[in-house]
Amino acid sequence: MHRSVIIITGHGSYATGLKSSIELIAGVNNELYAVDFRENDSDLSLKYKIKKILEKHTDLPILIVCDIVGGTPFKVAAEFAVSGDKKIELVAGCNLSALLEIVLQKDKLSISELANLAVKTTKNSVLNFTQYNEHHKDDEGTEKMREGI
Repeated sequence: MHRSVIIITGHGSYATGLKSSIELIAGVNNELYAVDFRENDSDLSLKYKIKKILEKHTDLPILIVCDIVGGTPFKVAAEFAVSGDKKIELVAGCNLSALLEIVLQKDKLSISELANLAVKTTKNSVLNFTQYNEHHKDDEGTEKMREGI
């Protein structure tokens, strides 16, 4: 069995918004953190917030999920990922589907497997509804609806 910590970070309320959605769907998870990068934050204040979480979990691998590649949250997280102090994986650009999937799998997969799952799930969960709808019709041309979660 694996255990890991997931830190979501990004601009504005990206992190707290996603964490709120995940908890609504999957319940509260004590090893899931949201670190927003607000207008009055600096790279140093963001680094401090993330460092405090890392210090609480020195014995567990960490997956940091950022909103966009190249932004300040990504750059700060990348500093931790390359520091070599502990096992930290970093992914960027994930959607809610991917975050939900990795939260549900975080105690079953290694940190590297979680990072790969985040990327794969994000890629597989994006669709253009018009094109999707055209490909999911029965023989008479009637739309087939799939069950939701």
